[in-house]
Amino acid sequence: MMTASPLPALTLIGPGPVYEDVSIWLPQLFAEHARTGSSIIEGKTFVRCRFEGPAVLLPVSGCSFSGCNMGEAGGDTRNLLLSPIGPQKVVGVMPFKDCVFRDSAFFMVGFTGTPDFLAQFQATVGGPAA
Repeated sequence: MMTASPLPALTLIGPGPVYEDVSIWLPQLFAEHARTGSSIIEGKTFVRCRFEGPAVLLPVSGCSFSGCNMGEAGGDTRNLLLSPIGPQKVVGVMPFKDCVFRDSAFFMVGFTGTPDFLAQFQATVGGPAA
């Protein structure tokens, strides 16, 4: 009988506010912030980071993305986008506010937000019109 070896303990990502050249598992980042009583990741700067999901990122306001690889979309950028159905709230996402993402890469990450954000994302990243 084969026994599974235990997974290694996760190294804390930490409170920031600046993260450079690190790989970040988004569920862990959100959990670390939630343990401090925060339901939103706010005022952080991410430079040359690798973000890994599975996750859905919700830029609430004031977030900027420059020089980022938004992830594999299977030839259609719209595959990265999820449109909320409800008018006021999205459950099960990771909200970010006033964060800077620079020269970073996203893997297995979807994005959601207001219709304006989704249109801007589509226009910036390119591909077929939404």
